[in-house]
Amino acid sequence: MTTPDPFSVNQMRINALRDDVVGRAEELAADLADEADDARAIAAAEELDHFDDAETVAENTNSHSGSAIDRPAPAARRNPRFRTRTTIDGRLRRHPGGVHAAIQTAQPSEHTQSEPSQDELPLYVPRDFDADLRTKLTRAGQQGGFVLLVGDSSVGKTRALFEAVQAVVPDWWLLHPRDAEVLREFALHPAGRTVVWLDELQDYLDFAGGVPAGQVRELIAAGVVLVATCWPGEHSKRVALPEDGQPDPCANDRRLLGLADVLHVPPVFSAHERRRAEDLADTDHRIRVALDTPDAGFTQVMAAGPELIRHWNQAPPYAQAVITAALDARRVGAHAPLTRNYLADAAPGYLNERDVATAPPYWLDNALDYATRLLHGATAALAPVPASMGTVAGYRVADYLHQHALLARRCEPLPDTAWGALLRHHHPDDTNRLADNAQRRGRGRDHDAIALYQELADRDDDFPAFRLADLLFEQGEVEQLRARADNGDGHAAVRLAELLVERGQVDELEREVAAGTTNAVDALRRARSHMSSRGD
Repeated sequence: MTTPDPFSVNQMRINALRDDVVGRAEELAADLADEADDARAIAAAEELDHFDDAETVAENTNSHSGSAIDRPAPAARRNPRFRTRTTIDGRLRRHPGGVHAAIQTAQPSEHTQSEPSQDELPLYVPRDFDADLRTKLTRAGQQGGFVLLVGDSSVGKTRALFEAVQAVVPDWWLLHPRDAEVLREFALHPAGRTVVWLDELQDYLDFAGGVPAGQVRELIAAGVVLVATCWPGEHSKRVALPEDGQPDPCANDRRLLGLADVLHVPPVFSAHERRRAEDLADTDHRIRVALDTPDAGFTQVMAAGPELIRHWNQAPPYAQAVITAALDARRVGAHAPLTRNYLADAAPGYLNERDVATAPPYWLDNALDYATRLLHGATAALAPVPASMGTVAGYRVADYLHQHALLARRCEPLPDTAWGALLRHHHPDDTNRLADNAQRRGRGRDHDAIALYQELADRDDDFPAFRLADLLFEQGEVEQLRARADNGDGHAAVRLAELLVERGQVDELEREVAAGTTNAVDALRRARSHMSSRGD
């Protein structure tokens, strides 16, 4: 018996729901005058007008000429920083927000003009989960909602989400916030019929201040549809409950993810999906190349993932050192673009003494040229991030290569040069993640963790101050604890008193009592009780 194609079977599940939604929408449209349509669309545009840092798009793939949603609203014309496009297809067809560029291949001799240009996205191969995804989006479009796709890098999450959004809500506004701050601002003035695009959700959650779950709940109540993608490891660590008595830094993220309608994307194509790809292979040579590559999944080949790994493994020594230094920095929590200064300072730790001593004058320039080279026209190990026209602010590692390195280098310690470079050149938003990673790597990195937690505690952040006091206690740093206690750090005062008790330094503890140190009286009482029980 032939197994039914789940794509064909599941498609029936959304048809009835879609027909109902479309029918009611058509009835409503018949009752509205064209002037009312224009007013509603323009009002929505003006509500979004002040989000200068967000890319806001008016879309309509049905090409109804003359409709208000098709035309740039007056707000867009007044403000050149308010970027508007006529359709979601025109705005995102080449590289939808977060979709990896596809490989470029040599065209076969039988190539025809009907085959897509290699500058365009490949033809979309329908996925088995498309019907489920579109059902979730249809339901969210009726009452507001949050749809989240969870899967590894380069498995087709973002492309599938883009195709679903285009199919289900083609005439809605699309807001792609630059960061969590822009999203929080939009939540104060939400506009209806808006899709909020949050590709790589973890980047928004890790941004300073994060994304409050309460604001997401309010956006959903306002009828907004949020769509997002996330890696499995990022999702699982944020929904996990903390151990008893331990701090809960992911409490907000867990509440936020609890609002999401989650769909998990498998890492490889199913047999049904490969058959669909075969049907399209004659019309797009890139699909044929991906199908014929035996050592990696279809979507990974399309994004040049395996070639990235080979490019890293076979790199010349200086380029390999630079790429590995970047991968290690990302692995321990450096999410901001890595600066040239960091790469220059960290790379020597990944080279042997001869390579360090005989490095040519332009070793770093040559290494970066290699690391940023596009592979098959699709992706590079390191992607330059602009500061301004013609100026590079830093470099980001390719997601697929990062996920590979998480496994390949999971037991490899960072050299001292890399930690030293991170201490000198990290972005403030990365400090907490770096401090946590340094602490978890044990006593060899305690001094780095102390330096990073010191930086955070000096920003009046309470939780890092608690962590810092614990570390100083474990290291027996009486003077540092005393200095922080004298400056009003209550956590340090508690740990100072406990450390003096542990050492039996009652005289010093009595001086702390006289000086009014917090909790010193209780610590002195415990110390005397302990000494009495021992007969001292």
